[in-house]
Amino acid sequence: MNLDEFFRLIYLRIRAELGLGRSIETPGKRFLPQQTKNETEVTENRPIPPKVAAPVALCLVVPASVVENVRENSPIDVSGIEKLIDNSLYFLCTTPEDADATWELLDRTDDEDITTVSEQREVYVRINIAEGEDMIGKKVPYILKRNLPSNGQGVVRQLACLKYLSVSGLENFNRI
Repeated sequence: MNLDEFFRLIYLRIRAELGLGRSIETPGKRFLPQQTKNETEVTENRPIPPKVAAPVALCLVVPASVVENVRENSPIDVSGIEKLIDNSLYFLCTTPEDADATWELLDRTDDEDITTVSEQREVYVRINIAEGEDMIGKKVPYILKRNLPSNGQGVVRQLACLKYLSVSGLENFNRI
């Protein structure tokens, strides 16, 4: 093979890889033009399924003084969620199913009224947030707040006072 044939072969390979020419074959190798994503979608004629927004469960342990205006089954806006994140002692953002399992493991006092407990007591707050899948698994509060969805509306699903100095059930949480 002389130098002109070598450069022509290289030229044809590059054109084939860029999708500018027909396929070429060399001993042991075959180069085909690559299809772009749009060409694949058009030729296969299949619609792209829309992204399904899955709700996430933001689980926080905060001092009782921070939850004075938070009520179970009530909506909470972005600023309220950010305030809770900023004051959290422990946090976990996960799927609602995993949050249900975590709830069962917590050492909590179900008979106490959160509005009357000492301000230093720890309170578990679970907030369900629609379209917050980018928050799942985050380990830094700043990243958690940054990934809050723009609409940021959540619903407080669970609120409970934890037993004094209990860390039972908090093993999967991130500690601040």
